[in-house]
Amino acid sequence: MNDIFQKKVQRRHSRLTRSQVALAQYILQHDEEVPFLSSAELGGRVKVSDATVTRFCIALGYSGYANLQKDLQKWLQMRLTPSERLKKTPRNKGEDLYLEIFHRDIQNLKETSVGLKPDHLREVVQTLNRARRIFIVGLRSSFGLAALAHSHFSSIRRGVTLVESNRGMMPDLLVDIGSLDVMLAIGFPRYTRATLEVARYARRRGCRVIALTDSILSPLARTSDTVIQAKINGLGFINSYTSAVAIINCLSAGLSMANPKMSIRTLKGIEAELRKWEIWEAARF
Repeated sequence: MNDIFQKKVQRRHSRLTRSQVALAQYILQHDEEVPFLSSAELGGRVKVSDATVTRFCIALGYSGYANLQKDLQKWLQMRLTPSERLKKTPRNKGEDLYLEIFHRDIQNLKETSVGLKPDHLREVVQTLNRARRIFIVGLRSSFGLAALAHSHFSSIRRGVTLVESNRGMMPDLLVDIGSLDVMLAIGFPRYTRATLEVARYARRRGCRVIALTDSILSPLARTSDTVIQAKINGLGFINSYTSAVAIINCLSAGLSMANPKMSIRTLKGIEAELRKWEIWEAARF
């Protein structure tokens, strides 16, 4: 069961009412079911009122049931396989399903933006700008995010490397990584072991590691120097990476403005080469 939830219950057990203890026991015994129940449904299962559920959450230090549910869902994301998550997803049909997906993305963006501090982002951008080289790693479901960050960053500066696992060449890409370099490591539940190993290796070599992940409690956050959090609550078997993409856009824009002369020079050079290859269809008209 979720270690954080268990510890909250243990610390406050002596101060919980009989009904609150019953709620805690039900959650611990039905840890794969509760994250998908409403507060009224949970209260109905334990035969307590909706208000009792709310008081229980507050007694544990949560602001309400929604925050407790997010904690439980986050734990479940790390434990369940995609097929298991899909089985437990409520079977909404029609337009409601699609609207719910968009609403979750909007909520993720709101919660992510509230947690972001402009000074912190500026510091991250300066760290990236001063780096001799930038290494970017994100594997499996996070690889698309890593590829996007690599595409943006390499358009405005040199020395950007996408750390890939293809053909077993990953060690070759990291062979001379050091204290003058920076690594952007991207990882979300279920966290890929290889991403964590690459981040740990980089830190042992003196490289500063910036983590783009879902929580300061994630394994990737614990092995990094700096953490940027993105909310990824999704529907069904997938996480929603809309907020992570927004953060990559912020970092890319900030990096381009940190050294505008170099960014313009790099963009012009790339554009000149692309014209030679006639990459863009619009150039033919």
